[in-house]
Amino acid sequence: MAAQMEAKVGKVKELIREKFHDNNTYFSKEIGIGREYISAIVNERISADSPKFCNALIVYCEKNNLDYKEYVQIS
Repeated sequence: MAAQMEAKVGKVKELIREKFHDNNTYFSKEIGIGREYISAIVNERISADSPKFCNALIVYCEKNNLDYKEYVQIS
């Protein structure tokens, strides 16, 4: 059975606020995912268990020496 991943929305919001001046567009360009999609996740209009989003977030964390486990729950 494959692992389930879900972004920790509160922590992602903090990351965007602290590293990207609270700007989803800057964040979306950095991780390569559309701004509208990110906005839908952080505003909880869609589920945060998107493998595409979680994997992009993990790659971003690894490139920037951040612990991805702070931002993604894997079970």
